[in-house]
Amino acid sequence: MSEKIGTRPGVARRMALVAAGGVLTLGSVAGLAGSASGDAERLRSPVGTWAAVITLTSTNETERALFAIRADGSLTVTDGRRTGLGTWQSTSTGFRYAFRHYTVNAQGVFEWELRSVHDGQVTSSDTFTATGTGTAVDANGNVLGSAPTRVEARRYSIQAP
Repeated sequence: MSEKIGTRPGVARRMALVAAGGVLTLGSVAGLAGSASGDAERLRSPVGTWAAVITLTSTNETERALFAIRADGSLTVTDGRRTGLGTWQSTSTGFRYAFRHYTVNAQGVFEWELRSVHDGQVTSSDTFTATGTGTAVDANGNVLGSAPTRVEARRYSIQAP
């Protein structure tokens, strides 16, 4: 990780959270559009709402986030302080997503942007895992640092809060 990130408290942790959000948005487009296999395809799709634990793999530091992955290919990730927006698509092994979020200081002034890209797999009807990288970028587009992350998520709904 860049020395610049190390001098800003919480930047690496926030990068990990944002990166994890992206993982949740990917899934099976076929399952979303409907098919003869119906429920089986839906269960393999990442479309839905997810509670996730995001781990910064270099330090094992964790954060929690919520993901909303939609059939239209969009996703939203939030940790209660920041909201990231992104897109996802299915892949031959699962799904890939990317999202971004801004970090501002206490005065509301932009500090840096997190850009996250992850590859994920729905591992059961109610879980998925993903790995990827979050990259912090300043207002001028300079990379402040990157950090690998791992995401573990559990689906929730009205039936299974």
